[in-house]
Amino acid sequence: MLEDSTEMFVARWRSAAAQVELFARTEGSPLLEARAGEIVLQLFERSGPYLSRPGPARVIINPTVESVELTEALPKPSLEVAGVSRIDAVGPVLELDGNHLLLDAGVPLVVGSSSPLPPGLSAGSWVRISSIAPVHAFVVTEDGRTGRRREQSADDAL
Repeated sequence: MLEDSTEMFVARWRSAAAQVELFARTEGSPLLEARAGEIVLQLFERSGPYLSRPGPARVIINPTVESVELTEALPKPSLEVAGVSRIDAVGPVLELDGNHLLLDAGVPLVVGSSSPLPPGLSAGSWVRISSIAPVHAFVVTEDGRTGRRREQSADDAL
């Protein structure tokens, strides 16, 4: 496990949430489909099934990798689908925190590495990653909820 808790992870990385469009999904499926930029990603929802409704949303996209590769700067960051709930990305590192880094791949990615990050890695370094499945997703709400069911309000009942 790369984070202490869902709540702590969301609190730490809330500002790195990507603006995405969520699509309707099959009832009971843990995978969300989300358009991030021009790419449609399949993401494993970690925040519970009650926050992800079709439409615009803020989502922390959290791929896990076995290693991070330093690379030369490219003309622009890139993000590609590599399989079901897997991605490849290249871009500059915006921030480092323990075994996590914030990567600008055209959309922000909070990358967790299961091995030590490369020596010399710093903000501004360009890296290449290939995720392992599944890519995790944490839906971020303005009120700080992380998936717990809330009491139904009178407005919800309409």
